[in-house]
Formats: sequence, C-alpha cells, structure tokens
Amino acid sequence: MSQKRRQGRQSRKRPEKRTISPARVRIWSIPTVLSLILGAAGTLGIVQLRPQITVSPQEQIERSQPFSAPFRIFNAGYLSFHVDHVFFYINRVDVDDAHIIGGGAHWLAEDNFELGRGEGKTIVYQVVSSSTVPRGADVAIIVDVRPFRWLHWSVRRYFRFVGAYVDNWQWLAEPSEPIQADVNRQIEEWMRVTPATH
Repeated sequence: MSQKRRQGRQSRKRPEKRTISPARVRIWSIPTVLSLILGAAGTLGIVQLRPQITVSPQEQIERSQPFSAPFRIFNAGYLSFHVDHVFFYINRVDVDDAHIIGGGAHWLAEDNFELGRGEGKTIVYQVVSSSTVPRGADVAIIVDVRPFRWLHWSVRRYFRFVGAYVDNWQWLAEPSEPIQADVNRQIEEWMRVTPATH
C-alpha cells in the first residue's frame, strides 16, 4: 500500500515547465556595422563639404591709420561657394571725441562673387580716419554665402573682432552670438530701405 500511495502522489505532481530560451539576436551583424560606417562617413562628408569660410584681419595699409587694416575672406573648404553679400557692422567705436554705438550694418558693395578652393578676397572698410590710437572698437564682418549658386537660400556667417592696442593696433576675434540679433535686424532694415542694390 505504501508503494502505491507513493506512486499516486508522484503521478499527481505537476510536470515541470521547461523554459525555452529565446534565440539570440545578433546585434552586430555585417549589414549593421556597414550601415554605421557609411552613415558616419556620410555625415563627415557633409560636414567637410559645407562652405568653410574664414575672415581674418590683415596688416594696416597705413601705419598711422589703425582702422586701415583690411579683412580677408578666405575659402578654407574643399568646394567653391558663392557669396551673396558682405556687410560691415559697427557695434562700438571710441576714438578721439567720437563715440559710435550701434552704427549699423554697412553694405560693402562686395556682392555676387565666387570663391574657389583656396581663394580669398580682401575687403577694406575704414571706420574712422584718425591717427589717434582708438580707445576701443567692436566690429563684425557678415557674409551671406551659398554652397551652390543655383540654391535659393544662403547661410549667414558672423565674424566679430574687438580692437586692442598691444605693440600696435590689432583685431582680436570674439564670439558673435551677443550681437547677431541686432545685426540681423539692421541688415533687414537696410535691405528694406535700399532694395535696388542687392
């Protein structure tokens, strides 16, 4: 009897559930790795092929005129690009008894030209004619550029410079974010008032 009872109890026990392990998913398959490499290369290519423009101050044309230093627009990228407009913006200039604050964006008559790879263009805008060393100056060169001439939109690039006297007068690069809103407002106003020149 005791053996039958044991057998009966054993037969009443629930069968053990076997858990089936899910099939392993291969995350790093060859197509995945290739798509990641191609995506990164494509992104890098777009970054490298976009217009890479620089603006840098040059030596003074006249030693006695601190503001006679021209600025050079240079194509540092791999492809040529089209320049729609170049503006000169005066944020502040202090020289002699003159104080120019928010002098606005001035068109430099430097419109519609191409810059090929490694090419540059020099622009001159003499803010004030004075032989006195300025007490301070804050200006910007603004360039509207298109990657291709046939595009209907352009990208605006800002290059801000603050004047400083070390051994001689120098233009030092500064962040342009604080002045961009005012620059855009004044350029839009200028374009509205003088539509025939652009």
